[in-house]
Amino acid sequence: MAKQKNIKQDNKQRLGIMEKRGISVLIIGTLLFIISLRLDSGIAAAFKNAESPVFDPLFSVLTNFGVAMVFLLWIPCMILYRKNNKVVKLLLLSFLVSFVLSFLLKLIFLKQRPMGVFEYPFTNIISYSFPSMHAMVIFALLPITKKYLPQRRHLFAWFSYLVAFTRIYFGFHFISDVVFGAFFGHFIGMYLIDLHERGILWRKV
Repeated sequence: MAKQKNIKQDNKQRLGIMEKRGISVLIIGTLLFIISLRLDSGIAAAFKNAESPVFDPLFSVLTNFGVAMVFLLWIPCMILYRKNNKVVKLLLLSFLVSFVLSFLLKLIFLKQRPMGVFEYPFTNIISYSFPSMHAMVIFALLPITKKYLPQRRHLFAWFSYLVAFTRIYFGFHFISDVVFGAFFGHFIGMYLIDLHERGILWRKV
């Protein structure tokens, strides 16, 4: 009985911490998103003709969605597969949820990109600007990689920030697209971690 009470207390305490973090992310994200909306035009104009023979080749690689997924999804899955395959499932679920939600939000808001209309190769499906799918997916994966691969958390974090920056640098997104995507994605990742640790997503062995 005492053990069960302690477990319940621990769960309540953890839930309280997660709720406070979630509220903090929501408040900070909302404020930054409102500020970023006012900066959209100015920042887009500032980067419109930006060119750098040093950074352009590097940023061109980092902004590729496939490269980002190799670094933040495939490699962590390979590392964690034998250690904790449930975390691998968590990463895949976070990717799927954030990807689908970002795609649906694009179809709802239909916001044009700073660089104009963009179509996916071979499908002729128009890709809209809001929110940034790169930012939402990457920042949904980031809390998981940071928590379960803590030794590499700074590497994953800086990589994510750089990828998000490249989306603005090349004119694929307004800054508000990236800010919203990053915070919403981070919220998704935190929420799924909480469900995972409470044993709601799948049965505990």
